[in-house]
Amino acid sequence: MSKRKTAKSRPPVQQSKKQQPETKKPASPAHRQIPGAWVVGAVAAVLGFVLYYNTLGHGYCLDDFSSIKENWVVKGGLKNLGLIFSKEYRYGSWNSPGSLYRPLALTVFAIQWQLSPDNPYVGHLVNILAYAFTGWLLWVTWRRILVKYPPVLTALAVLLFIAHPVHTEVVANIKSLDEIMSLMFCTLSLYGIWRYLERDSSPWLVLSVISYGLGIFSKESAITFLAIVPLTLWFFGDQPDGRIARISGLMLIPAAIFLLARYQVIASQTAQETFSILDNFMVEAGRADTLASAFMMCGRYLWTLVLPLSLVHDMGYQQMVPVSFGDWKALLGFLVYAGMFAWALFNLPKKHFLSFAILFYLITFSLFSNVLITIGTSYGERLLYAPSLGFAFILAYFLCKLLKVKDTDSIWNPGGKGSVLWGIAGLIMVLYAAKTITRNPAWFDSEALYKADIEKSPKGAKLNYHLALELTKKGVDEKTGAVTDSSWVLKGIERYSKAIELYPKYHDAYGSRGLAYFRLKKYDQAFDDYQKSLQYRPGDPKVLSNMGFIYFLRNQLDKAEEVYRQSIKSDPRFVDARRNLGAVMAMKKNFPAAIEQWEEALKYDPENVTLLNYIGLAYKDMGQPEKGKPYLDKAAQLGGK
Repeated sequence: MSKRKTAKSRPPVQQSKKQQPETKKPASPAHRQIPGAWVVGAVAAVLGFVLYYNTLGHGYCLDDFSSIKENWVVKGGLKNLGLIFSKEYRYGSWNSPGSLYRPLALTVFAIQWQLSPDNPYVGHLVNILAYAFTGWLLWVTWRRILVKYPPVLTALAVLLFIAHPVHTEVVANIKSLDEIMSLMFCTLSLYGIWRYLERDSSPWLVLSVISYGLGIFSKESAITFLAIVPLTLWFFGDQPDGRIARISGLMLIPAAIFLLARYQVIASQTAQETFSILDNFMVEAGRADTLASAFMMCGRYLWTLVLPLSLVHDMGYQQMVPVSFGDWKALLGFLVYAGMFAWALFNLPKKHFLSFAILFYLITFSLFSNVLITIGTSYGERLLYAPSLGFAFILAYFLCKLLKVKDTDSIWNPGGKGSVLWGIAGLIMVLYAAKTITRNPAWFDSEALYKADIEKSPKGAKLNYHLALELTKKGVDEKTGAVTDSSWVLKGIERYSKAIELYPKYHDAYGSRGLAYFRLKKYDQAFDDYQKSLQYRPGDPKVLSNMGFIYFLRNQLDKAEEVYRQSIKSDPRFVDARRNLGAVMAMKKNFPAAIEQWEEALKYDPENVTLLNYIGLAYKDMGQPEKGKPYLDKAAQLGGK
């Protein structure tokens, strides 16, 4: 009887469990309270700040010029917000078609310039603070996602990521704020998803969608998180497939908005962007050799993550040349990546942590690999920023595996081996930190970077060319263009010649060497180089403008006018060419035509004192001094600043 009564008592108990919809069960593994958890986030943030503190005194470097200092759209501040969102990324710095669309990063640069014009300190400070915040955010996000794993694994991964020296190009180069913002907002999106799963609170999901939108508008590569989000949910979210699909599907909303906006902007250009062999040494190779070369460089990227001893910002032609699969580096790269991918897929059904880490790396790196699509660069350490988080997960996993860390162990002293575990990890981080701090000075300015890296990439035609530009600048007065030390200009000419030797069709090198000869008053040699440059790139606006000045000096005003008009036809926004064309028209006493050119140039450089003075004096020569007075007054005001 008693057994029978016991048996009869069970159904009501089971039924009571089914009748508990009011008591909501956590939608994901409950958030784990970790003693001292805040310390890890604080250490990550402080470490990120301290490692790059020595960059606060740096100037502009590398792409900072095209993105900020020489970008008239950015320098116009928030009044150009419409242009920032409706034009290609480099619209404000050159007239060539492009394929980049990163309006949010440019908006931040515009705000920085408006608040503190031409002040790189602000840009460097923002980069460091954003990087430090990312360290804290990675910890508070991934300790939630990896709630079923030992907290020490997550802590190690975050700290190793922050310390890794491959990030020097990202944090020390102001322009690469786009990389920092992209990962930061994508991480915030994952954080919002997990808070939504913990609390079943829709506002967190809204935050997640908005954050992802901010991430993809910061840099296009955030599109890969359309795969990362469902992958992460499937591995660690304990959710039904339908719910994973619904949450992940919401990310398609900001992605679709971005892709539509980008399409409108890129499609509105009169031509499509083309890549040179100088940008990516693979572009002229056949498909098979392109793949082989891409896998060779993939191997190089992975090697840099594993052993970041020799950091370099450029590995271009001829330092690197296309190879076939007969090259052992290409074959090894293919086998390593294919092996990683196959292992990850094989262990995917088991939800092996290492499988997730490998797929995270491969997915976030996929767009930069040149395997799927050919991009505008063959190598850039900044491209490893998000993928290196996957590598940090892998490294942390193996450290925990080495010491057999279990979730049941003491949190910060697992199995009593905490001193050994943190000792090994600490040594790695100290070595990382030392490399980071000693690499940072190379990013002080462009000259320092090119001098540091030319030894590692001596055959890089582009690197030689850019070093030549910096050497030449040292011997020329920036404002007047007059030579102050011919020895530096001659050193620059030697580097230009080296770049041309490495790539005989290097039109920019011919044009810049011609300008250097012009500075030295060697006009015939300059003219020959200009002609050679135009042979390989007809219609180059800068070369045409420089050639026009030689015609001007020879008093061949008609020829000067002809090439200046060709120059502004190639680039209607080229201020120097319009200024010079106006000067030619003024020499011909055609003052209205001169003023027209100068007024047009002012649209792109509204505080150009020379242009303002020219217009004021032209009106005066026309007998209309009252019209010229406002221009002369403004020029005097700006000149006195």
